[in-house]
Amino acid sequence: MTAAAAGVLAYFLLGTLGVVTGKGRLGGALAIVAGLVSLGLWAPGFPEGLIGDPPWGIPLVGDTIALAFWCFIPLVHAAVWWHERRRPSAFHGLVTLLVGTCLATVLSRDLFNLYVALELGSLLSFLLIGYDPRARAVWGSLQYLILATVGMLLYLFGVALVYGTLGTLSLTRIAELAPDFAHPPLAIGAGLLVAGAAVKAGVFLVGLWLPTAYGEAPTGVATLLAGLVGKMGIVTLARLAESMPVGTVVTALGVLTGFGGLLYALWEKDLKRFLAYHVISQIGYMLMGFGLGGPAFFAATLYTVAHCLFKGLLFQAGGVAVEATGERTIPSLAGRLPRAAAWGLAVGTWAIVGIPPLAGFVSKEYLGIEATTAFSWTFTALALGTTASFSKLIPLFRPGRPGGAWGGIALLAFGVVGFSAWGLARLPGLWAADLWAKALITVVLGYGLFRILSKFRPRLPEVTLDRVAVAILGVSAIIPLTLLAFG
Repeated sequence: MTAAAAGVLAYFLLGTLGVVTGKGRLGGALAIVAGLVSLGLWAPGFPEGLIGDPPWGIPLVGDTIALAFWCFIPLVHAAVWWHERRRPSAFHGLVTLLVGTCLATVLSRDLFNLYVALELGSLLSFLLIGYDPRARAVWGSLQYLILATVGMLLYLFGVALVYGTLGTLSLTRIAELAPDFAHPPLAIGAGLLVAGAAVKAGVFLVGLWLPTAYGEAPTGVATLLAGLVGKMGIVTLARLAESMPVGTVVTALGVLTGFGGLLYALWEKDLKRFLAYHVISQIGYMLMGFGLGGPAFFAATLYTVAHCLFKGLLFQAGGVAVEATGERTIPSLAGRLPRAAAWGLAVGTWAIVGIPPLAGFVSKEYLGIEATTAFSWTFTALALGTTASFSKLIPLFRPGRPGGAWGGIALLAFGVVGFSAWGLARLPGLWAADLWAKALITVVLGYGLFRILSKFRPRLPEVTLDRVAVAILGVSAIIPLTLLAFG
């Protein structure tokens, strides 16, 4: 535990010094090294321990979720650092601080400490999304801050109600008490915790701030948000599902999010917004696995890691494509991309649609193996929609010119391939011929579905700040009432 805490502290110190002293690039590089050294010292894990004395000590644990995230966080940070290496030092200092909040979040098993880490991450994300002084980027960052703040206020009210009822902030202690929501304040508190974390996670309806924020952020920031920071709300929901009987609600949110995000992604033509809507859709897989619990919980952890890698790759390549051409719409990008962007989009697409043996196939099929039969079919339906929507990117796989920013793209592509190799070597059942055949048939059928759906042009409701705010208020009432009635 000491080594893990030292790694987090190193990130915060080096990030702060980077902002203050103007040595952010050096501080970021040193932080990556410090994170790797810390991981090497505490892997393969450590039991729960306290930072500080009871009853206010902060419980930390080096469990599977923490270890999985720590294994790839330095890789994502390195890819962002390399792509944005010409940015001012203050930018790199803020990035280092933001990554540090993620390292702290995945270790924590304390409700209030999770709130502090998530809130700090929201503030740093706000500064980075609007770092370039463009009107759309600044508006995206303000919208993110407003809605994330509302979500965190809901979460904080939930913390107060749960603590007032149970007298503890430790998720481990809460799990031992086995709360049954017979007391209305506890049910309402748990519901507000879930609702607040859902806003931060980007769950459909309450998380529709995500396309604007991710779509307007600088390339490195979008890569960091999609590949890492956005998963912190999901980690919080996973911790809540481990400790309280909220798994059914989390699973239901997963189904809504998976198909809701997919619906918007199917007809979106702006490349970065398309990728952002698919972040929402893919969150559905994670939440369904975490909500189901049992073996599916570990499978969802693996899918979350795989998604961080190939979605980070897609945002990195997509950002390079937009920077190189000055265009954002998918049809206008065809045949104009530098080779690095074209190959990055191709590998990321092959991975996310689940073509064997890449990371999407490994994680999706393993999640399907560990889930119940009904949810296996749900995952298959989502996979069909994912293939159908990503089929529109096929014209972008042919490069229009050589070169491009290979560094960050190559690092993330290496991560995707490495995860694929590890999964095939370590996870049982993935070499079954029927799984490979099912995955390939799903891809073919998904492309056929794309050919059919491309003939339609439905008008979906516009996503606006006021509508998302109303959705947040609605969900913050519905989830507590659901737990009161059925919890």
